[in-house]
Amino acid sequence: MKINKLVRTGSGKGIKQTTMLIILIVVLAIAATIVNPRFLSIRNIINIFQQVSVLGIVACGVGMLLVSGHIDISVGPQVSLMGIILSMIIQKIGGLPPEAPNAWLAPWAIPMAFVVSFIVGFLLGLANGITVIKSRVTSFIITLGFGSVYKGLALLISGGSSYMLFGRFELLGRGRVLKIIPIPILFFIGIVIITHLVLKYLRYGRFLYAIGGNKKAAYVSGIKTDRITLTGYVVVGLLNALAALILISRVGTALATTGDSYSLDSLASVIVGGVAITGGKGNALSFFLGVFLIGMLGNALVIMNVNPHMRDVVIGLIIIGAVTISHLSSERS
Repeated sequence: MKINKLVRTGSGKGIKQTTMLIILIVVLAIAATIVNPRFLSIRNIINIFQQVSVLGIVACGVGMLLVSGHIDISVGPQVSLMGIILSMIIQKIGGLPPEAPNAWLAPWAIPMAFVVSFIVGFLLGLANGITVIKSRVTSFIITLGFGSVYKGLALLISGGSSYMLFGRFELLGRGRVLKIIPIPILFFIGIVIITHLVLKYLRYGRFLYAIGGNKKAAYVSGIKTDRITLTGYVVVGLLNALAALILISRVGTALATTGDSYSLDSLASVIVGGVAITGGKGNALSFFLGVFLIGMLGNALVIMNVNPHMRDVVIGLIIIGAVTISHLSSERS
């Protein structure tokens, strides 16, 4: 059986879903602009993109994994844990007094934080992937359990307290190119482009679609499904490490709950974007539009002076609606 026959990207339905998303975004933009004309200002649009940059990076990893039929809802606690670790390194090593025996390490605090963050991200992704593969238990349950583990570790390491960086690490999260474009936006757009190239042109991307479409057939056709799945979880961990670096650089402090919201928001973004919960369908554009819609929704509620707690209610309803529509469409096809 040829691999190309196993790939079910759902291109026709994907286009229809993309059109619906664009229409929804336009309608929401018009409604918010009517209430507050500042909504469509260049400054506010840049602000929306900056707000969703970290979410977008996390969502690209979650989306690619979901294309293969697997899920990771531990991404929020992963970001929180890595945020605590890198903040501790920057605060404790970067804050060493000149007379300290190890004072020579102080200038290397930020590079060390970068390296350690990606090592931890790699290990967390590896742990998730290996456990899912070896246990044969649904990935939702495994990553739910690991989410609790990572959150507990973040609390243990931090002692429940926060770590302030006091301006030591701002460039990545607050810097701007030409004093206009925030650096996080460039990372977000770059990751989306790389995700598009991987899913559309690389063999690894085709394997993700094949596994999500029919895992048994993919295995029979010669695809090393376990290796691809493990790689998918590692990619999620590495992207979470990048997200943690940008997030902590932007907010300047780390808590054991700093990244918790990304578990729900990233899943909501890719599902709303049209990624099938069972796998086999989705693309980088759908990730991008889903993330932008979620970010735009939160911004619009603020602009329209709606109670901010309504955001979670609306996102929950959107997830229910998107999954229901996707399921009904699959039954009719």
